[in-house]
Amino acid sequence: MALTVLKVKNAKPGRHVDGRGLCLVVKPSGARTWVLRMQLKGHRRDYGLGSAHDVSLTDARTAAAELRRRVRDGFDPVAERRKARKVIPTFEAATRTCHET
Repeated sequence: MALTVLKVKNAKPGRHVDGRGLCLVVKPSGARTWVLRMQLKGHRRDYGLGSAHDVSLTDARTAAAELRRRVRDGFDPVAERRKARKVIPTFEAATRTCHET
């Protein structure tokens, strides 16, 4: 059964399914996050869409639909997120690392 705004607000701790892979995860602390469960190249992945405090139910559904479309076209959002987090050293740090003896 699809979630409603009232169900999102009053949800107890656990995983609450909205449909088509979109879930509301409620932690015992009361923190609520949106997660999209998807499958890419035979591997199941959970991809966080943000806090339910910041992302409304409508926005989460829209983001999930867009992400599902992109994944069907071969996009790997987890790999892209990891790539974005990679720290690129400054020139000075790189030269110091290479020339340490």
